Amino acid sequence: MDKNLIVCLLLAFPPTSCVIYGQKFIATAVVGLNAAQIDGDSLYGFKKAGIHVGGRVSYINNKSFDLALEMLYSQRGSSRLFSNNKPADLISANYIEFPLVINLRDWYIQDKQFFKIRAELGLSYGYLVGIKSEKYDVNRFNKHDVSWLLGCGMRFTPFWGLGLRYTTSFSNMYKDQAAAIEKFKSYFLTFRSEFYF
Repeated sequence: MDKNLIVCLLLAFPPTSCVIYGQKFIATAVVGLNAAQIDGDSLYGFKKAGIHVGGRVSYINNKSFDLALEMLYSQRGSSRLFSNNKPADLISANYIEFPLVINLRDWYIQDKQFFKIRAELGLSYGYLVGIKSEKYDVNRFNKHDVSWLLGCGMRFTPFWGLGLRYTTSFSNMYKDQAAAIEKFKSYFLTFRSEFYF
């Protein structure tokens, strides 16, 4: 059977754990919050809050690492605070993201059979599905985004854990030669809960 088909089936019908030829796929649901900003928009601070939700399938063939593919709905952009301390979004962008992540794991809990901590490194492809802006032409935003990510996580039980992640784009998200924008890159912090099946 095609491995891509297997991954698609596991995303659609996540098992508790599926062993294939001595290797294991594990599904995880993630729910969290992004704190985002854009480098080059003259605003500072991770003030734009957004939803981060989706799922992950991990391919485990070694006790110290696993390879994971995620599919996420992710909101990012930039925001500022008015004098009344209410946020106003300068840019609000919605993406479907596909991160490919290597997780290095440690602190194995023998009796419950899970690793307690992990460090992660990966690449992510994002497709822009919606955008709003009070200042910039929304038709000039790039539909495609490639980012790198770095993070860590702690698993408290076999079924639940928390993660922290930093993501930044390789290239500018805005394409307008006349605007003289030298740098216009998205980056954000993600705080998320992870639920293991």
